Amino acid sequence: MDFIRGTTLVHLKMRCWGGEKKASRDSDINVGQGGKLPPKKLLDLGRKKIFPPKALDPLMSKRKSAERACLANGTRFMGGFSVPNDEIDDLVTRLDSIKANFQLELENFLANFESNKDAWLAENSEFSHIIRNQVPDLDTVEKSFEFSYKLYKLQPVEGYEPDDNDVANQILHEIGLSCKEMSDRLLNRKRAINGNKLSEQFNPIIKKLDTLSFGNGRLLKVLNEFTVMQKALPLELIDQEHPCYGQVLTFLSMCADSKKLEHIIEGTFSVNKLIAGMQKSTMDTVSGVSQSASLSLTQPGKVHASTAGAFF
Repeated sequence: MDFIRGTTLVHLKMRCWGGEKKASRDSDINVGQGGKLPPKKLLDLGRKKIFPPKALDPLMSKRKSAERACLANGTRFMGGFSVPNDEIDDLVTRLDSIKANFQLELENFLANFESNKDAWLAENSEFSHIIRNQVPDLDTVEKSFEFSYKLYKLQPVEGYEPDDNDVANQILHEIGLSCKEMSDRLLNRKRAINGNKLSEQFNPIIKKLDTLSFGNGRLLKVLNEFTVMQKALPLELIDQEHPCYGQVLTFLSMCADSKKLEHIIEGTFSVNKLIAGMQKSTMDTVSGVSQSASLSLTQPGKVHASTAGAFF
């Protein structure tokens, strides 16, 4: 019940005309001259693109921005987003700003509607005779857009309260997606990353876990591991050869996999064990090299087994 009392349900209502028409029959698809199949830019899994997608991209991006704003500190819940009460004022400010930008983009889209339609028809002249008839008029298209949101406080019926672990698992799923994105960015980097900058990338995940945990043991366990990992990050530049690079990637990959994440929650895997294991491996490697070098010096006529491969 702490989760319900401590959060506000945010319901977003965002509608965007998709600029597409469903092709429900073969005759809807083979409509080119001579029955020629339309190119991929016009036909995607049975849906005909009857308007240039790029013209709609700015509006679609605002919808994604609103969802990201809700998920920054909240979680998907009951068809909306449950956001900690303390974060609602900031979220409302962000949503109002996104809504204002959405309206500006919509005005620009409507002002250029006819010119964009004509350009699309000219670009696809072979199929213009069917595209033209399927593009709605401007008034109809304008009514297909909406950006609004509502806030609700929930009061579950006694005996039918949401399961805390179900909520926690949804939050962990979202954290896992963030971890995958973070690990992908790290893998795709061509240059070393500053330790402080890498540490900053942990902040949104830590904040989300902290504000939504409400005493849940699963979330608190994962939160603790993220905190330990962040504190273990060095200040210097971290490249792919740095021991910390592999530690961070291993940890993020564990968190991005729901089954592997259970090892963290159960305590069979931890950041401290990960770091200690790598430190031991490094020390064993250094010790082995030193011992090999010592034997080579004391027994110059004999090749030690551990160094034999270096001669081939």
